[in-house]
Amino acid sequence: MSTQNFAHQHGELLAQANAILTAVTVGTEAALRDLPALRLGFSRLINSHCSVEIRLVNARTPQFDQDADKRQLIRRFHDELLMWRGDLMDCNAKWPQRRVAEDRAGFLIVFRGLTDRLKGRVRWEEEIFYPAIMGIPARR
Repeated sequence: MSTQNFAHQHGELLAQANAILTAVTVGTEAALRDLPALRLGFSRLINSHCSVEIRLVNARTPQFDQDADKRQLIRRFHDELLMWRGDLMDCNAKWPQRRVAEDRAGFLIVFRGLTDRLKGRVRWEEEIFYPAIMGIPARR
């Protein structure tokens, strides 16, 4: 998979996150009824994207054994991704559908934080990480 495909998937991830935010913000019965499917779809997109991306990064890692700067970028890639995915799992566990419906504002605070971090992550991957590790920019 190319970095352009990853960049396209990044757009899909951000769109799905925004759809979740919109559904909760609207807060109608119909919008909230769609929320579990949106959240499940988001989690599945995250899992499929990350599994391919991690395999590709790990395949390139040995060529950077002697490059401390690139090893540091790869370590950051893994550490921050693991932390973010853990925080998403925590959000999903602590915010079941009923709780979201009862405290939409509370959920929005938590999920907006995750979405903002995802936006920052996508920007970092596309502008810094991919060019350094993959040798080409994500978007041309």
